[in-house]
Amino acid sequence: MDNSKPCAGSAFSDSLTVTTEIITPALANGMGNAHGGEIVKIMDNTAGISAMKYAQNNCVTARIDGLIFYHAVHIGDIVECAAQVVYVGNTSMQIYVTLDRCNVRQEKLRLLSAFFTMVAVDREGKPTPVPPLPDPVTAEEKDLYAEGKRRAEEIAERRRQGASS
Repeated sequence: MDNSKPCAGSAFSDSLTVTTEIITPALANGMGNAHGGEIVKIMDNTAGISAMKYAQNNCVTARIDGLIFYHAVHIGDIVECAAQVVYVGNTSMQIYVTLDRCNVRQEKLRLLSAFFTMVAVDREGKPTPVPPLPDPVTAEEKDLYAEGKRRAEEIAERRRQGASS
């Protein structure tokens, strides 16, 4: 009997993906801070997994918006990266991604956040439709949905303005 079922679920939060990493010297500069590009790579991988789980297809990164470094990330930090689909268009998804420090015996501390635009692609690499997003339920989900929608509309408007120039 086949018990497999798609990862995309019926709840708004079903795409939530969390990864945990320890920052090693290989990821850092001479001052002991993680390179920003290494941190973005962790965030991009987590966003990609969230998007692929939701879309049930391969996905590519199209855009990163609002990347904010609130605090430095240091060698030895244990970081938790969380990504969740918060808005979908026809083939694209807005993924909200956070990175928190969650060291032993310390409170969680938000280090970074960003919105990633991911696009579902078929085997030929062409954009392919994604399923509609279940309705947000909690106040936080509704806020994330509204922000994702605002960002998607802003991106579409910029694209239209660029096309008409």
